[in-house]
Amino acid sequence: MTKPAYKNIKKTFPQQTIKVEKYNDSKPEDTKVYNTAAVDILPKYPGGIEKLYAFIKKNYIIPEEILDDESSRGGVFANWTIEKDGSLSEIKILRDIGYGSGKELERVLKLCPNWIPAIKDGNPVRCKYSMPHYIQ
Repeated sequence: MTKPAYKNIKKTFPQQTIKVEKYNDSKPEDTKVYNTAAVDILPKYPGGIEKLYAFIKKNYIIPEEILDDESSRGGVFANWTIEKDGSLSEIKILRDIGYGSGKELERVLKLCPNWIPAIKDGNPVRCKYSMPHYIQ
């Protein structure tokens, strides 16, 4: 008698499994924007924050003027709102180092895939998120 087919299959485990749950929004009238301290579950970039940094690094084009002027290197600080559906809105550059560095970060964030939204009381909510991007 031969072994059942399922025993012949090698099991492979991915390095990281992304569990995406679809939350039912029982409070669609809640349009308040929460900060990260006020939510039960923080918003997440698919694959984790390292994947977000990799996405930005891959898509961010450093302005030539910054490459020429080493003293102008530093951080570009941005904040945005992660909507209930995971899309980004209200992208604001809080501080940039000039030469179009802030506009470039804004452009890249607009390309960003949808996030997993923040959860409060079992419902997806709008959430404010901030992040620096350092140019070296």
